[in-house]
Amino acid sequence: MKLFNIHILSLFVLMLLSPSALANDNYQTQVQNLIATDSPPEGVVFEVVNRDEHYLDWAMPEVERIVKLLREKFPQLDVAVVTHGSEQFALTKQNLGGNAALSNSLDSLLDSNVPVHVCGTFAEWKGVAPEEFSELVNVAAAGPAQINDYRSLGYVRIRIDKQSR
Repeated sequence: MKLFNIHILSLFVLMLLSPSALANDNYQTQVQNLIATDSPPEGVVFEVVNRDEHYLDWAMPEVERIVKLLREKFPQLDVAVVTHGSEQFALTKQNLGGNAALSNSLDSLLDSNVPVHVCGTFAEWKGVAPEEFSELVNVAAAGPAQINDYRSLGYVRIRIDKQSR
């Protein structure tokens, strides 16, 4: 019985380490795979979700960087961002006003025609009203539903995650 469990565990580890599994989890690999194609998808929706309220300080500049890369290859590519964890609260008027770097990243994305959505449901659960967010972001009814709406239009979802760099 122990030998059987070791084989199952070994198979599981190999599956986790396989290139196809890594490609699904590694956003940089996903981006490189998109750039390597001859034709773009309908669009790309970047998903950002994390418990760290300062996560957007890293994630938004990273999204900016990737948008530039993708648009070098596909200038007309439609792109959107959906943030739906604790990090989204950095985009309230109060928090954004004290964070010039994040504010600049948001402005840059919007200037590049990249809408940024936050999750109204999660905000409501945390007692944050839609009016408390910057007027520059769209308060979606639900972040995951917003992502699914984009995916139904043919957008590719790329989750921006420090752990999968």
